[in-house]
Amino acid sequence: MVRAIKFIAITAALLLTACGQNTEKTITTKARAQLASQADTRVATAANAFGLSVMKQVYVSNKGKNVTVSPISLTQALAMALNGASGATFDQMASTMLIDKLSRDEINKGQQKLNELLRHPGPGIKLTNANSLWLQKGWPFREDYIGRVKDTYAAQLNERDLTEPAVRKEINKWVNKQTNGLIPTIIDKPIPEVARLILINALYFNGTWKEPFKPEQTKLGSFTNADGDTSPISYMHQQQVYEYEETADYQAVRLPYGDEQMGMLVVLPQPNADHTVLVEQLLSQDHFWTKRFDSFQGKLTMPKFRIENQLDLTQALKAMGMNLPFDRNSADFSIMADTADGKDLYINHILHKTVIDVSERGTEAAAITKIGIDAGGAPPSKTFEMDINRPFMFAVQDLQSGLLLFAGIVETL
Repeated sequence: MVRAIKFIAITAALLLTACGQNTEKTITTKARAQLASQADTRVATAANAFGLSVMKQVYVSNKGKNVTVSPISLTQALAMALNGASGATFDQMASTMLIDKLSRDEINKGQQKLNELLRHPGPGIKLTNANSLWLQKGWPFREDYIGRVKDTYAAQLNERDLTEPAVRKEINKWVNKQTNGLIPTIIDKPIPEVARLILINALYFNGTWKEPFKPEQTKLGSFTNADGDTSPISYMHQQQVYEYEETADYQAVRLPYGDEQMGMLVVLPQPNADHTVLVEQLLSQDHFWTKRFDSFQGKLTMPKFRIENQLDLTQALKAMGMNLPFDRNSADFSIMADTADGKDLYINHILHKTVIDVSERGTEAAAITKIGIDAGGAPPSKTFEMDINRPFMFAVQDLQSGLLLFAGIVETL
């Protein structure tokens, strides 16, 4: 009999109301900094670099289109799958994810520390990180695998007959709740009879700008898209002190959330810069996205925008070297289930869905990663002006740990 496992990882970020299984815990910014210092920087750095590499791979074949990725969502989804992989399958996944120098135990402990940090977002920010496993009733999963994922990722276990229509509705209801309605469904078609596991990770972030924009100052303007066409867009205006850097190739500004423990970095290529080349260069430099800039007084003009993006990352990951997990004849997930069953399992597809909304108050966003496994420069002046009226890049990040929650390329509005 053909057998299958489906993994679905869902990351919902930057929503405006709290939801999820993990509630915000009160913690000072100073205390949170101490907690962040305990995180394994190797795991956070690898997650950032891997997420940016995936985004670069997708961008190369989708130039002119918006691309958004949640590095931590994709990393956690694959890390949970990695826990069930063995042999060359494990090695290839770990290598592609840039964590091949770490043991399975180090990877899990590192993710566990990051999850603990995310459960303590600090003043002015609500953030939850929820995981759930939907297991096919009666399927011989290994207890040590289930226990490891449950303990490391605080995953909620749900044993069901996955082919029952009610289960699909139940899963979609869970997704809808975790994303506060931003992503109402993840499974639109009946679950195949070969499905054996649905694994979901949901990350929820609610952040307001440290200095919100004033709605009465929002004015209609024009945004020049990558193809040269223009779109009417509402622009927010503000004069503040920001972290800022300017070179011959780009302007970069960081807008803080809450008590500056998190923020959004926006990178705007200079008008005469080669936009495509710059994007690919910066996506190859994960350290650029986490470095801090000097502060300057500046005048910022920033568009209000909402982007919805759905990507099948299967081919992108294969192009990056992750081939074995998708090979029905060679994939080895025998640590996940009894050997005879585990070696029949392979990843069928990986779907990543994101939604992001930026407004005067802050940012609203959600991301879904679905993994299906089947069987068979120059210093700036003291003041600056930055008008984000053409294609740009952005990243939403935890400034205390350096972890990237979201990253995106905006080519058209």
